[in-house]
Amino acid sequence: MTVKSQDGPLLAGRGNSIKISTVPPITRRALLAGAAFSFAGFTWQPASAQSEAPTSGLSGFLDVSHAITGKSDLSPMTADRIYAALQADDAGFEGRLAQIVALIGQTGSPDALKTAASAIGLGDTLTAIITAWYTGTVETAKGPVVVSYAEALMYRPVADGLTVPTYCNKGPLWWTGLPPEITTMPNNYPKVL
Repeated sequence: MTVKSQDGPLLAGRGNSIKISTVPPITRRALLAGAAFSFAGFTWQPASAQSEAPTSGLSGFLDVSHAITGKSDLSPMTADRIYAALQADDAGFEGRLAQIVALIGQTGSPDALKTAASAIGLGDTLTAIITAWYTGTVETAKGPVVVSYAEALMYRPVADGLTVPTYCNKGPLWWTGLPPEITTMPNNYPKVL
């Protein structure tokens, strides 16, 4: 027997009353739509924030490096080292870098960027960035700072046939692995105290 009350239908059975909920079930479509709207709300940025390009800092330096070298696979770790060395040597580097970042959108090729930077007096700054990427060193007032050896861009054109030149006969850092014809690391036998 079903008994109705003001709050909704009740089921009677063995002296216990169970209230039946009148809330409609949530569909899969409604759940997915709600999740999508929640995600969109978290990731949405105003159009002004989306269109702003980095004006300085490491991200701006990496953008300039990509644009001037024409290479999209530059190492962020090497970029960080070059950027830190250039910034430590020259207090005005950050301001000149911001001006070069502004030129990236106006030019389409590395040659055009170099020409535009030279026209406003930033050719030497851009040359310092290019030189650092290709040689792996940054010329500072205290002397050259090596930021990378194996990742210097000057070795890329011959990478298919030559190893990076070094005094080591199998390339830089070859000694970090096992010596030739050795399959396991030697045991310390007898033990050295």
